[in-house]
Amino acid sequence: MRMALEFAKTGAARYISHLDLQRAFFRAIRRSGLPVKLSEGFTPHYVVSFASALAVGMESVAECVEMVLSRDVATDEFLLRMAKALPPGLEARRAVRLPQGAPKLMAALRFAEYTVEVDGDREAIGRAVQSVLAETRVMVDKRAKGVTKQVDIRGMIEDISWRDDKLVLRLATAQEGTLRPELVMDELCRRAGRFSWSAVRTALLADGPNGPMDLLERCRAGK
Repeated sequence: MRMALEFAKTGAARYISHLDLQRAFFRAIRRSGLPVKLSEGFTPHYVVSFASALAVGMESVAECVEMVLSRDVATDEFLLRMAKALPPGLEARRAVRLPQGAPKLMAALRFAEYTVEVDGDREAIGRAVQSVLAETRVMVDKRAKGVTKQVDIRGMIEDISWRDDKLVLRLATAQEGTLRPELVMDELCRRAGRFSWSAVRTALLADGPNGPMDLLERCRAGK
């Protein structure tokens, strides 16, 4: 059987790399006693797959991971055992049983939402948001492996909106490409004038019948 877990990664844990996060989960699985399957081969490891890697330093309350279990375990028991076994900064929040034939989390993932607290001129920031959404191309500098190049990020911005005095960015986060929130915020700062901000990843989303929907709920629905 397959089980998916939503967890938070906050506080000092936000500085854990993705590789160290995997190791932390492997240790937690051993402590939990859950019957998570091991892969075959010379170096067996737990069959665990994360929906998306989170940038080091970014907090999240909506990370998702799936595990393959060798026998049936009640959802409540699975959640309780993982909650007790995870280290500080990693908090088990929700567990979902995935039916046979359900897509893998990584394959179903399309967008991530980031809630951003801003400290600046809201009117200027609002105008910057409107100008970005109104354009068909938004060229920004992206640095990778020591090389800076211009890239068009507009097609990877699904939406930017206000919610309770905070910005909510809905950005592409998929196998085909991922847009980091700092590229969007740097562009808004360029247009609105420099302002301070802090972001938390607050949702992972899949394509649903009526638009983007919660990733775990989409996968629980099956094919």
